[in-house]
Amino acid sequence: MWSSVVPEALQSTPAGQALLQAKSAERAWIAVVGANGRTSKQTIVYSTNDGGSTWARSAPVPGADPVAIDFVDARHGWLLESMGAAMGRNPVQLYRTTDSGLRWSRVAESRTANTPASPSGLPVLGDKNGLAFASASVGWMTGECNCLEVLISRDGGAHWASQPVPVPARICESGGCEVPAPQFAGRTTFLQINAYPRTGYLLVSRDGGASWKAESLPAGAGPYPRLTFFGARHGIAVSAGAQGMVGSTFYVTSDGGLSWTAVHQGKVFSRAPFGFDFVSPSAGFAWIPGADSAGGAPDLEVTTNSGRTWTAFHPLEVS
Repeated sequence: MWSSVVPEALQSTPAGQALLQAKSAERAWIAVVGANGRTSKQTIVYSTNDGGSTWARSAPVPGADPVAIDFVDARHGWLLESMGAAMGRNPVQLYRTTDSGLRWSRVAESRTANTPASPSGLPVLGDKNGLAFASASVGWMTGECNCLEVLISRDGGAHWASQPVPVPARICESGGCEVPAPQFAGRTTFLQINAYPRTGYLLVSRDGGASWKAESLPAGAGPYPRLTFFGARHGIAVSAGAQGMVGSTFYVTSDGGLSWTAVHQGKVFSRAPFGFDFVSPSAGFAWIPGADSAGGAPDLEVTTNSGRTWTAFHPLEVS
């Protein structure tokens, strides 16, 4: 059985783009952009610590369109807003909270032609949509660029610098590179680099990013594999190609990406984009968003064996 836990204010008020981060079954945040009653935009962040039974509403965050939200613990979080992207340029603003998302302050922004020079180090070039903090101090920013720009901050997001990675920058010059936000497991950092039409790269650091080792991803994983790690050793790769088309074979690892085991899927995911959310290498969900599925209702599937078999189900809402 399922229950709706959408904040009451969003049930009756139309909202634009929304971002969700759930840290546990009890604690989550939703960032929503909408009009502020005049003509400009603002972002509101809703937070819950009781599984959605109640929600706290933040003070408005002025500015642009939210593209990423990340909380490293119950109090410290960051919100990345795009100020517009065009012709390979994407200035951004970064906001930080230290009170669970009730109040936000701008800590960094990109230089633009119409603003004074910023000391943050955030470049204008390259689309930025990946944000992940390993601690209240150390954070990473990634995105899409033809220059392989990976940024790191060591002071809570106030200042950013390029993070060298052992991949030739020239692989991004023709079709560009897509770098999802890194994933952390203690001192282990997993960084994925997609460079179409090549098979994606997986970089692994066991010392917080000081040194890296490149691991090979299976050729069948495609140029845009969706990697999820559940600790320093266990992970799953959902194979995917251009336009988000999903492959017929997924891959699991139990040694941190040193080797991968193929798992042929018991369902043909012929429509795109399909969403996936694995909570372990074996248990996961797949769905087509309601707007893209037949009849407007989400098509939902569940697996308990890494996708060897999938079972369709329809959520039953508790009234």
